[in-house]
Amino acid sequence: MKKRRIMLAVVLCLCMALSLVPAALAAEETADAWDGTADTTWYNDTNTEFHLKTAEQLAGLAELTNGGDNTFAGKTVYLEADLDLAGHQWVSIAIGNNVSGYFGGTFDGQGHMIYNLNSQVSDTYYHGLFGVISQGGTVKNLSLINANVKASDSSLRLGILAEWVNGGNVINCYTSGRIESDMGNKLLGGVVGTCTAGTKIIGCGSEASVISKFYDDGDEYSDCDTVGGIVGQWENATEDALISDCWFNGSINCEFLDSAVGGILGANFDFYDSDPGVTINNCIVTTKDIISVEPGNITWIAAVVNGAVTNCMWPDSPPDGVVLDPEIYEGYNGTYMAVAKLVVNWDEGTAAADPDFDQSVCGYDVTDFSDSAVLAALQENAADGVEWVAGIDGPTFSWDDGNISADYSAVEAAKAKIPEDLTIYTDETVNALNEAVDGVIEGMNKLQQSEVDAMAKAIEDAIAALEYKPADYTKVDEAIKKAEALNKNNYKDFSAVTAALNAVDRDKDITQQSEVDAMAKAIEDAMAALEYKPADYTKVDEAIKKAEALNKDNYKDFSAVTAALNAVDRDKDITQQSEVDAMAKAIEDAIAGLVKKTDTKPSDPSTPQTGDEGGMAVWFVVAGICAVGIAGVTMVSEKR
Repeated sequence: MKKRRIMLAVVLCLCMALSLVPAALAAEETADAWDGTADTTWYNDTNTEFHLKTAEQLAGLAELTNGGDNTFAGKTVYLEADLDLAGHQWVSIAIGNNVSGYFGGTFDGQGHMIYNLNSQVSDTYYHGLFGVISQGGTVKNLSLINANVKASDSSLRLGILAEWVNGGNVINCYTSGRIESDMGNKLLGGVVGTCTAGTKIIGCGSEASVISKFYDDGDEYSDCDTVGGIVGQWENATEDALISDCWFNGSINCEFLDSAVGGILGANFDFYDSDPGVTINNCIVTTKDIISVEPGNITWIAAVVNGAVTNCMWPDSPPDGVVLDPEIYEGYNGTYMAVAKLVVNWDEGTAAADPDFDQSVCGYDVTDFSDSAVLAALQENAADGVEWVAGIDGPTFSWDDGNISADYSAVEAAKAKIPEDLTIYTDETVNALNEAVDGVIEGMNKLQQSEVDAMAKAIEDAIAALEYKPADYTKVDEAIKKAEALNKNNYKDFSAVTAALNAVDRDKDITQQSEVDAMAKAIEDAMAALEYKPADYTKVDEAIKKAEALNKDNYKDFSAVTAALNAVDRDKDITQQSEVDAMAKAIEDAIAGLVKKTDTKPSDPSTPQTGDEGGMAVWFVVAGICAVGIAGVTMVSEKR
């Protein structure tokens, strides 16, 4: 039956490397390691407190610890601002060993961040922000963001925050970025490479990518790394050695066959019964992204010998595609072990996991790390000074603003103000609002609160900028068209229509549609109330006057004129002028067609007369006698 193998020869090699005073390689400062400057003017021998505000001053701390015996023991260095190392090559602070050249003071980051730590030089024995922290040295309240650390050299330890902590303290610290071993035989951790003696790692978290790359020297078992999400390896632990209240949500990838890989600690190699081992309490691994070329080398929490592991939590299933056959990996039950309790076989030179170890004493697996019960359990078992809170991907610490969700209440309040009916607004302003809403990025942290607040403001501004669509003036335009087609001179009073037209306001929007419709109605009503001017009866009156001046008795037939006069209709308006003019013409035509009675010729005397005709003859005779008589009188007078 195949057992999980960790070569004892390698273990012994590592133990020897961690002797109390190792022959550490002196890291040679490179002239251009930090943009050519390091400011040490802030330091003096008499003060015990110092306040750093620039990256140059931080580089000066490295220079002060690396250039002599100044361990800063009994002194406190405060970081007063966030710093950006801008990717320039970093020289670790304190590059000596555990008895000299270490950092033994207190470095208090006060919650600040150091961005873009970079160490890529192959001949630098130390690569992290700190090289060695020892003799009670403490680093606390500090976050390292987007680090890029890679060792392609013979260095032994590799950690983002510190390479080696001996009897020191790392409290309330966080790391992210990438740390990579290229050569093998490294103690590789996302926060600290290796810890010894009574070191305490409390309240720390990491989202770093921890990479252990295979180095081919012709013997696949000759090299290995000990890899941990928080600490790579622990050795020579004393009774007060502790990893408490830590979490890992990064990734681990190990390419060596004989490597110990753990989400919190790679391995604790204290093999003798007299060695108490490191205590691991109240730690969680929330990531499933832990893989190794030999999956059986992986534990969710750690591989330990004597130390107690309690109140820890880990995922309830392995990464996708990882299935550990219990027939091959005894005691694994198809997934990673939480803790591999190692059994050392000195005769065979191996250390293997104890298949009978009861994992339940270490804690339990978790399906959902956002479950409030998980947070409650962590807080119940927390070390003094540690406050667990709900984080973005799982529980974290109250100080860890980078992993606590930003407050989105202003965003939600802004969204709640968005009108239900957006169809009444112009497409341009609605599109701008949609862009503001789509621009909301979920999952941002408290450090990005200003960006989240800006998202809320963008939505508020877009709402304020919404423009209503213009009202529909179709009916108004139709009414106007009708009015413009009218000849105002045809009406008694066109002023109401003119007033209605002048009252049209083209600035109304869709919410004022009723007002616009009222404008159209006002025009229509004004037109409906128009009264035409009466038709011009002048010609009719003139014709009537002519007709009334005639003596109908003088005409043979006056009936046509009478009929034309009777046909006159005084109710015609100006639009019926042609009809009125026709009335006048009818009268005129009737008058023109009259035939006077005097226009008839006298009858022939030879024609017998009867009735009136005889009377007429008598009249002519009398008239003739009278004429002769008058003529005779005239003639007599003339003769006289």
